[in-house]
Amino acid sequence: MTRQLISLSFIVCQLLLSVVLTACSSDNDSSTPAPVETAIVETLNVDVIMPVEVRSMWQSAIDLAIANIEAAQKNLPRQVKLNLRYHDESASDLEQTVYSLCYPKEGDDTCHLILGPYRSSMAEMVLANAAQRRVPVMMPDVTSDEVQRIMDNKPYAWFMTESDVTACEAFMNLGSSNSIRNAALIYSNDRYGNSFRNWFGYMATEFGITVSPNFLRSYISGQDMTDIFEQIEKAAADKGESCMVLIAVSSDNDYKQLIKQAIAARDRMGILDSWSSLVTYFVSDVGDSPAVYSAGLPLYGLSPAAATMSGFDTYYYSLYKENAPNGAAQVYDALMIAALGAAKRAGNPSGPDQLILDGEKVEYRDEPYGPNLSDWMRALVADKSGTVTTWTVDGLNKAFRLLSQGQNPNLTGATGKLLFDSKMHNTILQTTYWLWMTYGKGERLPLITFSTHGDDGQVATLPTWEWQKLNRQDFEDVHVDHDLPYVKDHWALVVSPSTTWANYRHQADVLAVYQTLRQHGYDDDHIVLICEDNLANAPENKYPGKVYVDNPTTSGGSFSDDDNVRKNAVVDYHFTDLQMDDIRKIILGDTDGGRLPQVLHTTAESNLFIFWSGHGADGRGMCWSDGSGSQVFTGERMRDILKELNDRDGYRRCMLAIETCFSGLIGEAIVGLPDVVAITAANTVEPSKADVHNRELGVFLSNAFSRTFRISINNNPDVTLRDLFYNLARTTTGSHVTLYNDINYGSFYSLNASDYFPE
Repeated sequence: MTRQLISLSFIVCQLLLSVVLTACSSDNDSSTPAPVETAIVETLNVDVIMPVEVRSMWQSAIDLAIANIEAAQKNLPRQVKLNLRYHDESASDLEQTVYSLCYPKEGDDTCHLILGPYRSSMAEMVLANAAQRRVPVMMPDVTSDEVQRIMDNKPYAWFMTESDVTACEAFMNLGSSNSIRNAALIYSNDRYGNSFRNWFGYMATEFGITVSPNFLRSYISGQDMTDIFEQIEKAAADKGESCMVLIAVSSDNDYKQLIKQAIAARDRMGILDSWSSLVTYFVSDVGDSPAVYSAGLPLYGLSPAAATMSGFDTYYYSLYKENAPNGAAQVYDALMIAALGAAKRAGNPSGPDQLILDGEKVEYRDEPYGPNLSDWMRALVADKSGTVTTWTVDGLNKAFRLLSQGQNPNLTGATGKLLFDSKMHNTILQTTYWLWMTYGKGERLPLITFSTHGDDGQVATLPTWEWQKLNRQDFEDVHVDHDLPYVKDHWALVVSPSTTWANYRHQADVLAVYQTLRQHGYDDDHIVLICEDNLANAPENKYPGKVYVDNPTTSGGSFSDDDNVRKNAVVDYHFTDLQMDDIRKIILGDTDGGRLPQVLHTTAESNLFIFWSGHGADGRGMCWSDGSGSQVFTGERMRDILKELNDRDGYRRCMLAIETCFSGLIGEAIVGLPDVVAITAANTVEPSKADVHNRELGVFLSNAFSRTFRISINNNPDVTLRDLFYNLARTTTGSHVTLYNDINYGSFYSLNASDYFPE
């Protein structure tokens, strides 16, 4: 693999030769106006929130943007000036600082825009403070998928780099194209690292790469992972198959420590020549740092970069005699959009308070009522009908002049085509990544660029949502229906081992499934509902006594009484009143001397449905908690319980629907049991995904798999199990819905969901 990647460096040489420096002056226009004596200057206070070391890395890009914006307006009668004020993101009083910027005291200068933060873990705090005043927050490198998902409907939240979903996709593309068939992940347990945890296994599955659950490992600063690296090296050597290891942690120091441990593991194995190892190490974008280059292990990395054909990288090198660092192009484009957004507002023929965006006038119910700077920036990038302009001085000059005439430019930035989402126009949809490698003593060599769509001759990653065409299980119609007795009754066990408001979706989902069961003929004596039942009256609940699983569909956006899934629900056990082994007793009908009054009384003529919604533990099973993993209900435990039940002739057919991360571990364990089938929200190495975020309550109301399951059953309880599975596979995004043990169950073409959800 290594030699193949090294050969790509020759592509870079050809590429750089093809980029003409005169691109930086490609927007010449002879109609430049004569110099003006006095210009009207609007000053934008831009508060830069970055760690000191990151500011140092990006300072040249910031200076270049400021210089070009100023030069482009030199002869214009109306100008925008960016006044940058710097704040250390690592400061202990940062939250107070951000609050003061967003809510200035009388006499303090107004903050018009925030550039940063750098860390995904800080983004939610900054955005929360910016919310009420709608101060635009432009984040060059906040890539957490969870942060972007939660904030994708906020008009002031700007993401200049795609989420780590795309980065994971690109890493797996690299691995697959270089015939790698195994992968491992070491990640930090924070917003940043968990983005990779959330998507690594999923993307590996997409590209046909195997990930052992044992090699998805969370890292805490200072932890010794040497044994894990040794296990990875040994597994690759024993199989004779190459393996890629991605390290995705949040600090330079953590990267250095982990690299030292990887080297120590190789020393233990007697691997003296790194190039002879079957294991190749990759680092995520935070690892794009001189401190990491010199750590002593050959590394590859992917980092957000300028579009190849924009000429930005070449021009940057000509000025500073060094390659543009990770994220420099994103920083440049952020400042460019801010300045041009202010110019668009000033040049609007109808005035700065009249903005039509997507055919509607921009208005707000709360102060400030009229369009703000972020709205004008959104309108700027949303309109692609105007004259194309570039990031260069001449290109910016053309853009400023068009705006002064009430026209909108079609912007092309240092990062290429500025394509933002069609909903809010503030989340970038196209990112270019440099693939780079270390060499020598702490040197970094760019090799080739990747982009989401492969524009301008770049290597394209596989479009993320094309997964629906891949890796679907199919069923030959060879499954034979078993000779089973006529179904006499139906029983259900519905479990949520969650207690916190943040995990609202788990309890909401089990309450919604409970309501579905009731609608399909189950009485409460045939349902065991285990749920902490502390949402309806939680202090955070703005709708006391009520729990919702879907956003309102009524006019005006109000919940109706029928939407309340807590209504008339009979909760048999609070989760915290049970021990994990009580699940076994409940399934087997053991009342434990009356301590467990409500249990299942299934027979050989009973169909049993089990639904579980909660967290999952990497490589272990379902968490018996809110996600700490201190107690885990394993697949082996579930298999043993159902085997004992089968030995007692305690069921006719049994279906498990499992909504947890890594739920495939439960499915794998039950393979071989007669007349049992499991449908899981995810496979063994990937998390499942939350769905339906509610801004008012500040939580996700449901999980994608659970929601689709309910909708499919409610729309057609006679849906065949084959069609039910395909519905789930098609509409559950972000994880691979997987079916287990179908060969021991019967024909998926003739059996249907009404076995468990009768009319």
